[in-house]
Amino acid sequence: MLFFRKLILTASRYRYRTVILFTLLFIIANAEIMRFLEPKTFESSLHAVWWILTTMTTVGYGDVYPTTETGRTWAMIVVYTLGIGLFGTVIGVIVDGISQFKKRKEEGKLFYKGENHFVIIGWTAKSKSTIKELLLCDEKTEIVLIDEFEKTPYEHERFHYIQGSPTDVETLGKAKIENSQAVLLFAAEGIGNPDLVDGKTLLTASSIERYDDGTEKNIYTIAEIVNEKHVDNFKHVKIDEFILSNGSVSNLMAKSAQMKGASHLFTQLLSRQDGDGGSDLWEVRVNPEWKTYGAAYEQLKEKGAQLIADRNDLNILKKWNEPIPKEARLFIICDKLTYQKL
Repeated sequence: MLFFRKLILTASRYRYRTVILFTLLFIIANAEIMRFLEPKTFESSLHAVWWILTTMTTVGYGDVYPTTETGRTWAMIVVYTLGIGLFGTVIGVIVDGISQFKKRKEEGKLFYKGENHFVIIGWTAKSKSTIKELLLCDEKTEIVLIDEFEKTPYEHERFHYIQGSPTDVETLGKAKIENSQAVLLFAAEGIGNPDLVDGKTLLTASSIERYDDGTEKNIYTIAEIVNEKHVDNFKHVKIDEFILSNGSVSNLMAKSAQMKGASHLFTQLLSRQDGDGGSDLWEVRVNPEWKTYGAAYEQLKEKGAQLIADRNDLNILKKWNEPIPKEARLFIICDKLTYQKL
C-alpha cells in the first residue's frame, strides 16, 4: 500500500496526458512480451491486451491466463503488481483532473470557448434577474458573467463565470466578448455616489472599446446608467444602448398614473409569467417579398403577428407605403408558437 501511495503521489506531479501515455505504452509493451513468452496462449496482440486490461482492472474473467512458469512469473512481478497500481494511478489522476476542472470553473479561471452568448458585467439584483430571463427566453442561450468573486454566485448548466476585473483586457478575452451577441454593463451596487457608479461603468465601457479596436467585430454594448445627466459623457465610447436605472421605473409609474393598467402591458412584455402562450416582443427577418412596410404589416397580421417597429422607430403606420431599407430591423408582438412558424 505504501508503494502504491508513493506511486500515486509521484504521478500526480505529472500531467494527465503523460500518465495516460505511459499507461498505454505499459499495456502495449507487456502485451507483446506476453505474446513472446506464450505465443500459444496469446494468439494476437489484441488477445494479450484484453487479458492485461481485465487483469489491471481486477475484473479477471478467467477466459485466458498464462500457463508457463515464465509467463506467470512475469505476470506476477510486472502485470499484477505494477499494472494494478498503475491503473489505480490513472483513475486517481482522472478524478483529480475532474475535481480541478470543476474547482477552476467555480473560481472563474477557465476560458469560455463558445459564441453567440451574452456577457453580463457585474453581479447585482438586476443582473441576476436579467440572467434568469435570458436563460428562460431561449433554451440554447449561454450566459457569461464577469465579476471579482472568489466563486461563482450562480449555478446553471448554461451559465459560465469569469473572475477578474472587466477593465482588464485579458479578462474580456477570457469571456470572448468579440463573439458575443451583446455585452450588458450593470451599475455597481453598494456605492452611494451616482458619479462614482457611472464613472466605474464608463471605465469599463472604455476598456471594451479598447478591446473592440483590436478585433474585426463590432461588440454590441448596453449600459445601465444611474444619472441621466451622464449620458453625454458616454457618447465618446461605443455604447449602443443606454438603460436609465431609475428613469425607466419613474416613467412607467407616470404612465400608469395617466393610463391606469398600462403597467400590465409592459410587465407582460418584460416577463415570462404568462408562459409560452403569452405575447412577447420578437425580432423577425425581413422577407424579400415585403416591398413596403404596409406589405410586411399585412402579411404578418395574417399569420397572427403585429408589426410595431423598425429599430427604435414606432411610426410604422406613417411609413405604410415606404420601401423597407436593407438595414431594417423589424420587431413584432406575438406568442412564441407564432414566432417559431414565421
